[in-house]
Amino acid sequence: MHIVLLSGGSGKRLWPLSNEVRSKQFIKFFKKEDGSYESMV
Repeated sequence: MHIVLLSGGSGKRLWPLSNEVRSKQFIKFFKKEDGSYESMV
């Protein structure tokens, strides 16, 4: 289990992955067993 806290802000720390068009919750960075990645949503 990985605990990740992504809250508030303008998304500048995760830029260019997170920006005004794509929020942090939709970034695919959790690796699944089959090797693909999924988002928090």
